[in-house]
Amino acid sequence: MITRIRKHLTTVGLAAALAAPAAALAAPPSPESVADTLRRVADWQLANPSGTSIHDWVIAPLYDGLIRAAFTTGDARYLAAVVELGHQANWAPGPRLYMADDHAVGHAWLDIHLIDPSHKERLAPVKERFDYVIDHPITIPLSFADRARNQGVAPEDRWSWCDALYMAPPTLARLYSATGDKKYLAFLDQEFRFTYDTLWDPEVKLFYRDDRFFDKRTPNGKKVFWSRGNGWVYAGLCLTLEHLPADHPTRGFYENLFREMTTAVLKAQQADGLWRPSLLDPEEIPHGEASGSGFYTFGLAWGLNHGLIEGRTVREAALRGWQGLTGVVGEDGHVGYVQPIGAAPDKFTPQSTADYGTGAFLLAGSEIFKLVGGEVSVDPAHLLDEAEEIAEKHLTTPRAYARIIVERAEDVAWENDKIAFRVYGPPLRESMEDAGVDVWAKRVDYPIIDKWYRLENEGVRSYHEDHGEGLDAYKVGDTLGCGGMALWDGEKLIMPNVYQKAEIRWTSRDIAWIRLFYRYPDQNGRAVWERRDIHLRMGEQLYEVTSRFTYDHWHWNARPLAGTTVAVGLVNQTAEARAEFDQATGTMALHDTLADSAFASGAAFAPAAVVDMREAPHTGQLEGRRHALAILRTDAEGMVRYRAGYAWAAAGADTSSEAWQAVLKKAADTLSQP
Repeated sequence: MITRIRKHLTTVGLAAALAAPAAALAAPPSPESVADTLRRVADWQLANPSGTSIHDWVIAPLYDGLIRAAFTTGDARYLAAVVELGHQANWAPGPRLYMADDHAVGHAWLDIHLIDPSHKERLAPVKERFDYVIDHPITIPLSFADRARNQGVAPEDRWSWCDALYMAPPTLARLYSATGDKKYLAFLDQEFRFTYDTLWDPEVKLFYRDDRFFDKRTPNGKKVFWSRGNGWVYAGLCLTLEHLPADHPTRGFYENLFREMTTAVLKAQQADGLWRPSLLDPEEIPHGEASGSGFYTFGLAWGLNHGLIEGRTVREAALRGWQGLTGVVGEDGHVGYVQPIGAAPDKFTPQSTADYGTGAFLLAGSEIFKLVGGEVSVDPAHLLDEAEEIAEKHLTTPRAYARIIVERAEDVAWENDKIAFRVYGPPLRESMEDAGVDVWAKRVDYPIIDKWYRLENEGVRSYHEDHGEGLDAYKVGDTLGCGGMALWDGEKLIMPNVYQKAEIRWTSRDIAWIRLFYRYPDQNGRAVWERRDIHLRMGEQLYEVTSRFTYDHWHWNARPLAGTTVAVGLVNQTAEARAEFDQATGTMALHDTLADSAFASGAAFAPAAVVDMREAPHTGQLEGRRHALAILRTDAEGMVRYRAGYAWAAAGADTSSEAWQAVLKKAADTLSQP
């Protein structure tokens, strides 16, 4: 119970209870050296994007760290990166309503909103999510260990694992700061205390990861307390307390919890300044782990800087933590020794890196900077203005780009400097549209997706008319469009409807990467899912698809749908369209006309993957259409891979048969390589 927390844990008592690990502590770093290290790490991470979904919990600590690194160093590029990704993410949380992991990006979106509250679009999606959750709460005591008692509710739909205390509470506290509505703090208190009462060990002063770990022991017979799991809690307390009012009736609970955890954090620190994955059994995996260590170093320095803890012992522990962390940074700036995604102590390597590891490092350095005398003198509004200018430039100059268009039926659109596409979203599930790929015929090298949708929605002009940049004249309806895919039963297409879920992945600006999840009609009494990854690189006229078909669900461990046939299609736009098939080279083309200009669509495959190529009339609602089809067979993992795209003469592309076949054959050759 909450009363187990001691009301007063004095700094003197804390220091006396803990002997600092024996380690040679170097002289404290200078603020300049800390800032330089932050720049080196942040620069490496921005130059090496991970491919994480931009809504995901994995990337949320990186957003937190980049924002603080921007203010610590005065470098607006780091804040601009978060602004740019926030725009691509529509300033929204992840798609799962109750899942705390999907609320974690709210920290960053609301931190940026609070600097300039005039941008209501940065507040509205997170506010709408929590307004719904609070109005429709789940109140049963969910369990990981006994899922039967959950009454069909996923255990992650409440904060039933300790990591959740980093993900959701800081967002709720910021919602209060943004709105003044105390309902967000009331919900925060209610759910936090549920987690505390369930997972807190008052003797050890740490949190179990979840209720599956109550009786687990390490090989050496110790209780299992996961370093990063408790690091999530410790850092999350800091981020929450920053926005919890000083006179809030439960603030003392969170402050005392932070102090109690500090005693355990200090005990678990090892001689090299780092923390091991298993806090009570450092010998289980005897090397310092960067993500948990980053969160603890951040928390210790934050607590000192905010006056919640004090004393030489704690200060030396924080500085030892930073000293140890700098030792896991590679020469190129990557933060290594990061345990991969998991739920318990596990192994890692010097090369293991992850967004949350970099984020924890940047959080730690930003507080160490202040601890050693550095001053943050940047005006937040000025830095945000500068960051927005950088982001605007990045979003409007030639680049590969993708976004979920929440303002228009949740289309997913992607483009590069030559071509552009979209697929339709869940609001159109009851409409004619299915999973076909629509062409946006662009004639300029800069991004047009956001601009065309905005001007259409504002009633300024229609993207169905060419105003010098191109237009949407392609008809897809319920066809496969330009490179769409469906199951094939030997006679007809078995179409999925519009996508079930979509993700934009974090990449460099020369690659757009989206991930789509499709649900097909049941086959042989079993659900069929497809996870479709689409990449589009700058300078290319074809996007690349890698799809995996599975039974029952789309998770990585689902049973693959091996050896089944699927069809990739191109649909004609005019009756005069002419198909070209070359199964031996793995190419399929359709020569046509679009908006009174020559238009060639096409697809390329590894020849060995192709079962057949043919023309077939379209049997759906869009009349007068026919498909050029390539029939493929999924491999042992349920996977298929191909490329598809177009060339449009009005955009200056060569649509001749010879030129287009050369493009397709080159792509087919690359697909044939391992």
